[in-house]
Amino acid sequence: MKSKLKRVVSLALVVGIMLCATGCWDRIEINERLFVLALAIDKFEPGRDVQNEEEGGGQHEEGKDQPEASPRNRMVVSIVFPNVGLLKKEGAIVPEEAKFSVSTVGPNISEAARQLNTRLNGNIFFGHVKAILVGEALIKDEKLFMEVLDELEREHEISRNVDFAAVKGDAKDALFIKPLVEPIIGTYIEKIFRQRKTGRFYAKDLGRIVTSIREIGGAVLPRLVVAEKEYNIAGGCLIKNNKFRAWLGEIETRAAQWIDNTGGEDVISIDISGIFIPFELTELKRRMRVWRDEADIIHLSIALEAEGNIAGHIIDVHREVMEQSFIREVETAVSRDMVAQCTAVMDKMQHEFGVDIWSIGEHIRKFHPQIWEDVKDNWAVEFTKMEVDISADVKVRRVGIIK
Repeated sequence: MKSKLKRVVSLALVVGIMLCATGCWDRIEINERLFVLALAIDKFEPGRDVQNEEEGGGQHEEGKDQPEASPRNRMVVSIVFPNVGLLKKEGAIVPEEAKFSVSTVGPNISEAARQLNTRLNGNIFFGHVKAILVGEALIKDEKLFMEVLDELEREHEISRNVDFAAVKGDAKDALFIKPLVEPIIGTYIEKIFRQRKTGRFYAKDLGRIVTSIREIGGAVLPRLVVAEKEYNIAGGCLIKNNKFRAWLGEIETRAAQWIDNTGGEDVISIDISGIFIPFELTELKRRMRVWRDEADIIHLSIALEAEGNIAGHIIDVHREVMEQSFIREVETAVSRDMVAQCTAVMDKMQHEFGVDIWSIGEHIRKFHPQIWEDVKDNWAVEFTKMEVDISADVKVRRVGIIK
């Protein structure tokens, strides 16, 4: 009896293993996939020259039979994928091309991707997307922009930590250039985001941006400008109440990150006696304190603690860089510059745009629940009334090897 039971159990285990070891019913061979490395989405605008695009499955040549305005022609979806044969040094379809870029017009991203599948000899796969770019016209269309963000968030193949940027102009232009230093677009953009040798742009991913827009109705997107053979990722795109509000400059974006305690390494140039001295910012900490006075006015104190190096001065001067008086002068000048820049961007967010891009309200909710209970229903207004004091304490740690 026990022997028969053992045989039944063994048979059940064998059958279970066989079922688990079978292939997926919807599997696709890896050599049949097109691995999209970058995705660009623009608002479709009739009359503009559309390169390599199609409408409703019908292919169009450049400059001929361009798609016309219709309820279905709402956005231009562009993808770029590598020439795998060239990368493997074998079987390249077009030997001189390291990547392929194609576009199509459709009502949404999902249908546009299906249209592209009818033109390409492979199945589009978004699981390796390195960067998502959205065009200026799309961002300025509130409804269309929110639809795009929702669809991107729901797409199971796209990672939530993929790099996301707003392009000044058309996003698809970024996919059709031939970069000088890195032929694989997507990887090129990812490397710029990852190096973090500058604080002049917010390195925010898709998940953080969507969360910020959903929770506070606003966010700062990294700004990407397309040149002939390169990109410039610097500055930001301000979103408030799901709408485009303004482009932010590089210095403003850097100061905003100092307040946000997310700034990376950077160089601050200060003028001392007519010499522009580069101060290399190597470390930055931000301390924030909130309290309410007797008049029920909320006060915010932001203290920056920075360290860095003097990267240059001028040869043949009587004053030594090693002198303590000179070092103190540099520290004071850098502190004054940082405070001025942070104060300017804080004033702009409070009184010009009225948007809390730093989630100060969330900080108050967590650490000062009694204050938050009184202002949570009217935080947008209370944020504009808040009294802010910003200070900076800068220390020079190195002055170089030349005395």
